Amino acid sequence: MKQGTDRRALSEPADQDLAGTGGTRFTPVPEALLDRLASLARLAASSRLPQFGEWLAAEWENERAHRTTFHLIPVSMAAGAVAVFGLGAGLTVMAVLGVFLALAVLSIRFTKSATSPTLILVLASLLAGLCFSHFELRRTGTTIFSGQATVFIKGRVAGHELDDRQRSRYLVDINSTERPVLSRPPERVRIVVAGEHDVMRPGDRFEGLVRLRPPAGPAFPGSYDFAFVPYFEGLGAYGFSLGIPKPRSELSTEGPPPTLSEQVAIAVADLRGMVTDRIRAIIPGQPGAVAAALVTGQRNGIDEETSEALRATGLAHILAISGLHVALVAGFAMVSIRRSLVLVGHLALVWPIKKIAAVGAIGVSTFYLVLSGSSVATERAYLMLLVMLLAVLFDRPAITMRNVSIAAIAILALSPHAVMTASFQMSFAATIGLVGVYGAFSRYRGGRSRDISEGALRTVFFFLVGTAATALIAGLATTPYSIFHFQRFAPFGLVANLLVMPLFSLLIMPMALLGVVLMPVGLDAIPLTAVGMGLDALIAIAFDLASQLPDQSTGLVRPSALITLSAALLIFCIPVGRLRWLAVPFLATGLVMAIDRAATPEFLIFEDGKTFALIENGTIAYSKGRPNSFVSDQWDRAYRAEGTERGLIPGLKDCESKICRFTTPSGITVAYTTDYRLLGEACDSAEIAFVARAARTRRCRSGAHLVTLRTLRRSGSLAIARDPSSGEIVVSRSVLAAPADWNRHRHAPWPEYWRKPEADDGTSPKKPSSTMPPGKTSSENSPSNDPEKPGHAPSSFASTE
Repeated sequence: MKQGTDRRALSEPADQDLAGTGGTRFTPVPEALLDRLASLARLAASSRLPQFGEWLAAEWENERAHRTTFHLIPVSMAAGAVAVFGLGAGLTVMAVLGVFLALAVLSIRFTKSATSPTLILVLASLLAGLCFSHFELRRTGTTIFSGQATVFIKGRVAGHELDDRQRSRYLVDINSTERPVLSRPPERVRIVVAGEHDVMRPGDRFEGLVRLRPPAGPAFPGSYDFAFVPYFEGLGAYGFSLGIPKPRSELSTEGPPPTLSEQVAIAVADLRGMVTDRIRAIIPGQPGAVAAALVTGQRNGIDEETSEALRATGLAHILAISGLHVALVAGFAMVSIRRSLVLVGHLALVWPIKKIAAVGAIGVSTFYLVLSGSSVATERAYLMLLVMLLAVLFDRPAITMRNVSIAAIAILALSPHAVMTASFQMSFAATIGLVGVYGAFSRYRGGRSRDISEGALRTVFFFLVGTAATALIAGLATTPYSIFHFQRFAPFGLVANLLVMPLFSLLIMPMALLGVVLMPVGLDAIPLTAVGMGLDALIAIAFDLASQLPDQSTGLVRPSALITLSAALLIFCIPVGRLRWLAVPFLATGLVMAIDRAATPEFLIFEDGKTFALIENGTIAYSKGRPNSFVSDQWDRAYRAEGTERGLIPGLKDCESKICRFTTPSGITVAYTTDYRLLGEACDSAEIAFVARAARTRRCRSGAHLVTLRTLRRSGSLAIARDPSSGEIVVSRSVLAAPADWNRHRHAPWPEYWRKPEADDGTSPKKPSSTMPPGKTSSENSPSNDPEKPGHAPSSFASTE
């Protein structure tokens, strides 16, 4: 049989299979193209491929000699964590262990080269990442609230801060709930209190009527899930107080005395409050608010205009206390202590002042960690710095890729879910880039003699060049992650960082540390005034650059592009030899993949059923004139509609008592109503029936896609489009049918009427009439024994207010 006949015969079954499923027919590959590819493959195999294999083997041996393979441990652990948290790999530990043992045996049996130990190391690290991830899921078990409810809670304050509107935000550990008694109360909630009241400190009792809701889900399929991080932080709900909490004088009984940990939390909260007040008293206005954020982590005083200017110029990272801040504080402390000890007689000849300075830097950075509020990003940066300072104590190089890997291993073992967060990715991307380039430059300069006779001028010059290079390298390393997570690119980000970083590193942070040190003796005014002058200049630069060229929305970037660019970063920075140049094809491929955009959906529905939009020709038409900014801002950035005039979906008028109909750009007909009694008519008259009520009906008899508040609760936000090849309607959901642990609350009953109090003293607030859909009785609205038919939604789900 001829060669061409063979190819056609192989393609015919594919034709039949796809035709049977309604897919697109397979087009046979032209024979000339196949022959050309085959000839190129034979040419490569006969000429360059063996040489490339020899070069690769030699370079790999060089990397093994430098023990670079150690860095495969955190990379493989991160891959295991991504498989669990990102891909939803439902793998049991025993199954993973069996696969690992099988692959290990095969590698030993059939691989007779030096790569076998490396393969086993990779597999063992991958298994470790999977196991640590599954263990974290098992030990977390946070109860996320399963709906919205008005409930009276009793608990204890675990934390307090002010938001940007000067409202109190309390972190409350719930002890009990009343009116109604919840079967699945969240263990910890964050409550906003807007009214004037006596501010409560950690350890105080909290009693009051609050409105609770769960963390929001993704705004569209593939976007950030806002329930992910709260789940691992133990935060089960957000809410606001209806009125003010009961004052101490009205509490029925005195609670137990605060525990030791609560006493420590109270002392820390008082200290943070006093430092913040002192800073803002010396530095007025927005510079004072930013200075307080840099020292204590309390960003409540920063207004929206300043925040937006910093975001638009790529300077928002200075507000989040992370690796840069901790490194500057520890570095300034270590240099100051060491230089001070040098001045003390012959102490430098007798004592290891470098190690003493390292211990002092550990103490100062620990104090800064506590004073700043011990956020997750700060704790991660502190751990990385601690590894490097411990290396100094053991006479090891501090700034090495091995120390970065050790810190990554520790973080992935303690909290592997962090690998999915933007802060983890950007922090380690910047660190890996800086350490990798620093190491390559050190190796390049290692064999050259240095002329130290030029003194201070040469030192200052190289310091300024180094500062600019640091901003450039860190900016390039973190740009892919910033675009992927936030769909924003700051054109002046590099320029702004080049202008600001010397000022921030040499003046603002050192003087802020000095001001805190001198604060107990009342000599903090001079250094804090210098901080204010520096921040005045920094904010002015941000506003000036933002007014000339604000940040631009980039649209969505495929996860595969980010993974490929991450591989390019690792391959370029980790190897010590010429193997690093293998990063070039990965970089080129990643850039091409980043430019290639996924198809834009035509119709978006947010999970609350109140905000939805049509997308056509780069513009978004919303369901209302003032849509939810939390949702619309994300949609505008993701689908590159920022700066365009927002329109309204035509035909959305008086939908309370009738059906409103509209059509997507590809012709998908949508019937929208808020009256559940019109569900059947909506199903029969459109391809998408959108009923903004908590109807029990799951599907349309006509075959139309049915969307209700009940289906949205399980699916999350939806993106709807028509497949151009098959003509079928594609409905993409944000939450998988088999949800991850942080989304399992979507399958629990709505909590509004779960359990009644054992005794009703007549003081319980009346249930609002809007919590019961029109035409329903209380018996119809009671929870069902059928797990697939939970009770009706509370008011926020059963109405369209």
